Amino acid sequence: MDQNQEILQELKNINQKIEKFTKPSKSIWLNFLNGTFHSLGTIFGTLVIASALIYIFSQFNFTKSVSGWIEQTMSQINWTKIVTPQLQQIEQIETKPLQ
Repeated sequence: MDQNQEILQELKNINQKIEKFTKPSKSIWLNFLNGTFHSLGTIFGTLVIASALIYIFSQFNFTKSVSGWIEQTMSQINWTKIVTPQLQQIEQIETKPLQ
């Protein structure tokens, strides 16, 4: 009989746990808490990864490589083809008489 009572007690425990999850008020509350902690975990994880990346990238000196690349790119551009027509347009606007 002792074994039957243990089985009966275990079934009662299982039924109580099932009732907790099948009640609408408990289900809504548990889903709300689950969503809240999931969102907080996502935000915290993102902050940790982003701050680690920012720290790692702040240790590198990108200014020399970026400024060298910009200088090289600017030296390859033929500025006379770009600036001269714009200067001519500005001169034409300045020389027009006001009406």
